[in-house]
Amino acid sequence: MEREQRLLRHGFALYTLGLLTGLVAYVLANPRMGVAAHVEGVVNAIFLIVLGVAWSRLGLRGRAATWAYWAAIVGAYANWGVPLFSAIVGASQPKLAGSGFEASPWAETVLQISPIGGVVAPLLCAALVLRALHRRAAA
Repeated sequence: MEREQRLLRHGFALYTLGLLTGLVAYVLANPRMGVAAHVEGVVNAIFLIVLGVAWSRLGLRGRAATWAYWAAIVGAYANWGVPLFSAIVGASQPKLAGSGFEASPWAETVLQISPIGGVVAPLLCAALVLRALHRRAAA
């Protein structure tokens, strides 16, 4: 029950951060990335809220539950924070929304390696949840 409540709290906290990001998106160095951060914050907040509501039905136990929980939290905040950082520094990463912008070399380098948190963590969470659901259905 504790993880369910924490996921809900994180979800609503991230939802609030996503909405606040939308208020300032157009004054950031890269406004398109600001809007991307706003959308990512809201979408990932909804993911955390849904995960929190469904948590007890997933059948996650032990280390798999711990890994799925932390992967969801890290991935959700990374998917909001990375585009926000890119918007603040005016970076060109990721290429789709950052086209025409360029930040300092250190910021561009950070953003080139940042998909690890925003891509790998949510994929790990999804894989663990799917595995648990498959096992539960087979039982």
